[in-house]
Amino acid sequence: MMDELKRIGVFTKVVQAQSFSGAARKLGVAKSAVSKQISLLEQEVGARLLNRSTRKLSLTEAGEIYYRHCEQIVDRANIALNELRQYQNQPTGTLRVSSTISFGTSLLIPVIKELRCLYPLLKIDLQLNDRVIDMVEEGIDLTIRVGRLQDSNLIVKKLCDTPAVVFASPEYLARYGTPQTPTELCEHQWINLSVTSTPMRRSFRHKITQQEENPQVSGNLKINSVEGVVAAAKHGLGISIIAKTTICEELHTGKLVPLLEDYELEPIGVYALYPHREHLPPKVRIFMDFLEKHCGNSSWALPR
Repeated sequence: MMDELKRIGVFTKVVQAQSFSGAARKLGVAKSAVSKQISLLEQEVGARLLNRSTRKLSLTEAGEIYYRHCEQIVDRANIALNELRQYQNQPTGTLRVSSTISFGTSLLIPVIKELRCLYPLLKIDLQLNDRVIDMVEEGIDLTIRVGRLQDSNLIVKKLCDTPAVVFASPEYLARYGTPQTPTELCEHQWINLSVTSTPMRRSFRHKITQQEENPQVSGNLKINSVEGVVAAAKHGLGISIIAKTTICEELHTGKLVPLLEDYELEPIGVYALYPHREHLPPKVRIFMDFLEKHCGNSSWALPR
């Protein structure tokens, strides 16, 4: 079938050029190749389509009937190709994005707002949850994750780094005191985010002395969402560590207090994950471009 469609295209070009040589120039092939394709097409349809002479090329009666249909086929093929090119350049359809609840509500919504202004035909289905999902099984085009990633077959693109911050509420600190060193965290109530490793293992390096401490902190409270951890900390239930992006407002208003600011922590990465590297849909590529630009211009992102 594909060969026949190819020969229909060659036949249409010959009729329009009114010569084998003219069609060959337009197609970028040898004249003999054009002649061979026409002969094979005539064998397939069981009729002579062209009257050949040294001076003139003309359609037979069967050729005229066949050409009318061939012309429509070629026109439809060109329309389909143009629509495909427009689709590739102009994102359409539905983009399904998955993200953690805190990152999605505070940081993806502004990106979606800007994107919808420029691409009104693009529909976005934002799935917010803090569990690790199967992108292929759930039909997700793009996943945004904050923090350490599990090994997978997904394609990973790092968008930026954001500082990690240890924090507690003023109420908790007034009751239990403020830890002065990372090792002292082991003496305090700790709130675990259940999707991260327990006990908490992080390296703290003093900004002046460069002394390193690696406390392993466990707690008796485990919560499966970032928002839940933040809420528990605001209610004075303990100390935790999280990406600064998540609690910028609480730090600014004083509802939460940063701790151990004399120490440096390994930053937390923000990543985009998608299933396939080849033929990345325009809707995914454009969303990633917007998100990467937004991350680069944000106050919570560390410079690269």
